[in-house]
Amino acid sequence: MEFYFDDNDFIWSVRPTDGKRVESQFDGLLQNRWKRAAETGVCRYQLNNLQTKVLPGTFGFVAQLNVDRATQRRVPQNLQKVNSPFDPIEFNFNKVAAQEVLLKPVHKEASGKTEDNAAVIINVSPLEFGNSLLVPSVTANIPQRVTQEGLDLLVRLMLLSSDVNLKAGFNSPGGYASVNHQHYHLYYLRQRLYLETASVEHIAGPCFALTDFPSKGFAFQLHNDPALLAKNVFILVSHLCANEIAHNLFMTRGKRFDETPTDAYDTVRVFVWAREPTFGVKEEIGFNPALCELAGHLLIKEPQAYEVVTEKDAAEMLDSITRPWYHQVRENIHNLFLAT
Repeated sequence: MEFYFDDNDFIWSVRPTDGKRVESQFDGLLQNRWKRAAETGVCRYQLNNLQTKVLPGTFGFVAQLNVDRATQRRVPQNLQKVNSPFDPIEFNFNKVAAQEVLLKPVHKEASGKTEDNAAVIINVSPLEFGNSLLVPSVTANIPQRVTQEGLDLLVRLMLLSSDVNLKAGFNSPGGYASVNHQHYHLYYLRQRLYLETASVEHIAGPCFALTDFPSKGFAFQLHNDPALLAKNVFILVSHLCANEIAHNLFMTRGKRFDETPTDAYDTVRVFVWAREPTFGVKEEIGFNPALCELAGHLLIKEPQAYEVVTEKDAAEMLDSITRPWYHQVRENIHNLFLAT
């Protein structure tokens, strides 16, 4: 069950059009164990080939119809603030069945020095193939809040993958988090997303801003130090938490921000959105704008909504829930990264 790795296992560059890539040990293990668990009935429903289309327009939004996730998932917890305390009575990842745990990632240098307590757990209400939850420290009972250590591990797992399709992200309370126990989503998406190559503008230090995308947010990229990327992203996210600002985070392989002319995806891009909060147990008719949707991957619940969704309608929603908060937070970016 333990999956030992070190920095020598990292894959620093992938090609989005390379059909002959060699499957990494991490991808093979995660995907095979995920498929085995799904086939044996661990999930609440079978995730067959989802009805999928790319919406006409500028941004190539990927729309997917997933009725089962809308009707059969666990009822989201009724969280009322971003910094909601952990409640051991509510569902948490200490309570999952053993067969739901797919692997336990352990960095070789840290093995034995601290309690090896991270786990990758299958999402029993999957949104896409391979959808799993990285819980960086199961028994520490950390509420649904980004930590620098959790981000660091997430970046390293992304680098263990040779599959350009691997995506990752985080929903805060108020940003459609459904369980108040620190976890990050992992999943594979075959379609390419606009954000993998989207243009950005520099604001201050390591922080950039999206320039031509409906979801107005902030961007960071990996150079050669996962710990530094985690630290930089955490500076912004901790500011959002301290000010009770709901947020979402999305992570993907992509091109470097300097737009070096190459086909390779030679960085990890991280996007952070401050957004209009949605507290309580609420379900939108078409889709809930959480980490996937803000990145242009629209998880739609109803056939009728799937048939009529347009880029214009989706873009207007994503813009409306992010633009005011983006401008509010941007005023503080220079001060946050003054010393970096």
